[in-house]
Amino acid sequence: MNKEIKRRSRVVGIFPNEASVVRLVGAVLADLHDDWNSSDRRYLSEGSMAKLYSEREDAPTVTAELETSD
Repeated sequence: MNKEIKRRSRVVGIFPNEASVVRLVGAVLADLHDDWNSSDRRYLSEGSMAKLYSEREDAPTVTAELETSD
């Protein structure tokens, strides 16, 4: 992402104001977001995600017991 922003900013040269920089970075981020949504590539494998969820389910739960005085 940083390389793409640097590449595009070299083309522009000098930005007239801060808003133009924000528009450029926003455009790069929107483009990357669209690529990630439309891609079939998985950034986290199903196996690694299953490990995360299995650890969460196997973790002991701590419950507080209320003491009553008679």
